[in-house]
Amino acid sequence: MEGKKVFQVFHTNTDQILDLNQFSDEDFSSASADEKKSMVQMHKSVSYWQDAWRRFRGNPVSMGGLIVFLIILLFSFVGPLFVEYSYEDQYRSAQKLAPMQYSEMEQNVMTLLASGVDGVYATSLKSGSLTAIKKGSWYITSGGKTYAFTLEKTVEKATLVLDADADVPVYIGKDKDFENGAFTEITPVETTDTPAGDAQELELSTKVFPHVFGTDSQGRDLMARCMYGSRVSIIIGVVAALIVLIIGALYGAISGFAGGRVDFVMMRIVDLIYSIPDVLIVLLLQVVLKAPLQNWFDTSKFPLVKALSTLGVGIVSIFITFALLYWVGMARIIRGQVLQLKEQEYVTAATVLGASSSRIIRRHLLPNCVGQLIIQTCLQIPSAIFLESFLSYLGLGVSAPMASLGSLCSDAKETFLLFPYRLLFPAVLLSLIVLSLNLVGDGLRDALDPRLKS
Repeated sequence: MEGKKVFQVFHTNTDQILDLNQFSDEDFSSASADEKKSMVQMHKSVSYWQDAWRRFRGNPVSMGGLIVFLIILLFSFVGPLFVEYSYEDQYRSAQKLAPMQYSEMEQNVMTLLASGVDGVYATSLKSGSLTAIKKGSWYITSGGKTYAFTLEKTVEKATLVLDADADVPVYIGKDKDFENGAFTEITPVETTDTPAGDAQELELSTKVFPHVFGTDSQGRDLMARCMYGSRVSIIIGVVAALIVLIIGALYGAISGFAGGRVDFVMMRIVDLIYSIPDVLIVLLLQVVLKAPLQNWFDTSKFPLVKALSTLGVGIVSIFITFALLYWVGMARIIRGQVLQLKEQEYVTAATVLGASSSRIIRRHLLPNCVGQLIIQTCLQIPSAIFLESFLSYLGLGVSAPMASLGSLCSDAKETFLLFPYRLLFPAVLLSLIVLSLNLVGDGLRDALDPRLKS
């Protein structure tokens, strides 16, 4: 193209020369709409909760705490479905066993099962004090075949064996006659294919489930009790935290929104409760409330009271303690948030439009405090669990036969030197629950309100 001047551009970094004569007029034409659209990078809109979850996932410590807590939840609520032992069942032949240790009778049954028999019913391995097979009509179902028989007398301290391939498929051997992997003497049982009308089915065992955490002095499986104890402690912590959430959020929101003399009086009540030594009041309440609550449970006929009585006096008194004392921290935090939020334009607009105070609190103020509510509630759960464990350790919390991690630690303290694992397992579980929930609470604080990030 004639008349074009050569433009030289000097690059200070590379000292290279760019000749613009190598470009045509079309190279400098405006981009089309399609070309502009292809250069636009569309970013998906992210909600408040999605952005909070993204920040929470970026915190490896909090994510680790969440994973640990989820594992403990599976252990506590799903684990009992796969364990054959109950938290309250006592096995007289399996007392004071170490972790993964088998009793003598369990080893005998394992030997029988390894020899190829189809199933056994060992009376000594059953829970409770009455472990015998009562006299009467019974039947067994195995391999699509029914074996019906009648016992003329009660059988105890013996093992009923089913071996379909033997000449005598059903026989009974006394526990004292078991030597070198077999019974020295057996009593054959005559069977038929048709059970009697009043016959009961006898469930045989085909395996012996190990005592993973061992057993206590009463023959109760420690892993089953730790599962149940963790479940009780977590439920108590969650319910107590919800009680604190409801009372503290409402009290703080009303105080902050009302302001003036109402706020002054309500905050002085909070200061008064703060000045009371909480541990002393908790212990006194546990002692004072025990008799009235028990009398109320025994005399009341209301369904709700009956439901509460199943929890026990200790758990209900813990809930009352939290309702009386532990909501003040939540109230102070929510009051501070409401004092800031009530000056916003949307609150002024709602007031001008005639919205009632309760509606403004419910629809505008508390929803905008949801981040703080979640954070404080999550941090309140480990505090409630620790308080329950402390009271149960002192014998003022969960009552027998119900178990919690605190009561398990209390039961194990007297035999700690002889059986340290009885204290180790519930103590480690309690520590992991409290630690993981605190880590999750810290992560939620940073994710829901980055301004508070330390």
